[in-house]
Amino acid sequence: MDDMETMERLRKREQKALEEIIKKYNQYVSIIVYKILCGYSAEIDMQGVVNEIFFRLWENADKLDIQNYTDLKPYLGAIARNTAINEKNKIVQNLPLDEHILGEMNDSFSEIEKKQILQSAMAQLSKKDQVILLKFYFQGKKIKEIAKEENMPLSTVKINLKRSRSKLKKILEEEGFIYED
Repeated sequence: MDDMETMERLRKREQKALEEIIKKYNQYVSIIVYKILCGYSAEIDMQGVVNEIFFRLWENADKLDIQNYTDLKPYLGAIARNTAINEKNKIVQNLPLDEHILGEMNDSFSEIEKKQILQSAMAQLSKKDQVILLKFYFQGKKIKEIAKEENMPLSTVKINLKRSRSKLKKILEEEGFIYED
């Protein structure tokens, strides 16, 4: 199957062309989506994301530049990557900072107050910083696991973790909370 011919048929709204593209590229698109969203499989319907990618292709078929692009693979790869990242960001933005993430703490007044201070300080960090800190300290994940789940290089996770700790410490100190060993 020639992509250029199939793209031309797709531009003419031939449903059979879309079916051929799905058959040829479904696995490729699914792999991209899975690699980006593998740590979020409980929150996201991955097949739904894959379907959305092919739906976007269908909806924008008339905009396909068949003069300059004779291969659909890079175009679909870009759509898949961007769509998956957008889905991941929706989950990260809605990350709740509640008890089940921060863990069980003693209900004494002092512990409740510490928890509230920590939640307030965490809320001032970027969502990416929050995710890394929460996964490392409160979910007990290893840096290697976080790197894989967040699709980031190991060194980037280490640097972000160090910077996030420093930011959190500074915020806590500015709010008058000083931790003593």
